[in-house]
Amino acid sequence: MPEPVNRSQGHFQQGGAAYAQSRPTYPPELAQLLAGYCAGKQLAVDVGCGTGQLSVLLADHFDRVIATDVSADQLAHAQPRPNVVYQCESAERMSAGDGAADLIVAAQAAHWFNLPRFYRECGRVGRPGAVIALVSYGVPYLEGPLNARFQQFYWQQTTRFWPAGRQHVETGYAELPFPFATLPTPGLFIHRDWQLDQLLDYIKTWSACRAARDGGDGEIFDGFFDELIKFWGERCSNQRITWPIAMRLGRL
Repeated sequence: MPEPVNRSQGHFQQGGAAYAQSRPTYPPELAQLLAGYCAGKQLAVDVGCGTGQLSVLLADHFDRVIATDVSADQLAHAQPRPNVVYQCESAERMSAGDGAADLIVAAQAAHWFNLPRFYRECGRVGRPGAVIALVSYGVPYLEGPLNARFQQFYWQQTTRFWPAGRQHVETGYAELPFPFATLPTPGLFIHRDWQLDQLLDYIKTWSACRAARDGGDGEIFDGFFDELIKFWGERCSNQRITWPIAMRLGRL
C-alpha cells in the first residue's frame, strides 16, 4: 500500500494531465548516459516517475522498467510502453525484488523523499554495483531579453510560495546526503523552443503558482503573465528556454 503523502508532495496528487502536457521532457542522452554506467540492463527502477517522462526513455535501454509514484493521478497520465510497469507506491517501500535492479533513479523527486529510508531500500533492491542516480533540472533561463525579468520574478517574487525542499532543486542536489561511491556527472541540458502559451502553461504547473492562488495571491502570477504577454512579441513566436540538468551518480 502507498504510504501517506506529505504536504509538499500533495501538489502532485492532482494535475497529472497538465504535468504530462506542460513539463519539459528529458533528452534521450540522459537515459543513454545512465544506462551506459550499468553493467547489466535487465531492470531499471524509476522512483517518483510522475507521468513517466524518463521511464519511457529508459525503456529503450533496459529489458524492464518499474516506474513508481505516490500519485495515482500522475500515473493515470503516464505514457504506456510494453516493458514499463507503473506502480503506485512510495519511494521508501518499493515492490521490486531483492537485488533485482541495475539502475535506481529518481528524477525531480528525491527532495520529497525520506532519504535514509529510500537509501536503505536502494540497498535492498539494487544489485551489487547497481547505479543510483538523483536527477533534477534547475531554474530555466530564456535565451533572450526577457530572461532578466524572468529570473527576477522567480528569485524575488515566488520564493515564499515554494514548499520546503525546493532549494535542493535550485542547488542541483549538491547539499543532499549521498552515501555512495560517486561517478562523474557530465553537463546535460533540456532545450525547448516554446511559444508564449507553452511557457505560461509550464509556469502554471509550479507548486508555487498553485500555492499562491490557493492563498489568495494569484495576482502576483497574473501580473507576471501580463508582462510576458506584453513583451513577448508575436504570441506564436518561439523563445529558446534551457533547463540545466544536475545529477548525483553513484554505485552500491
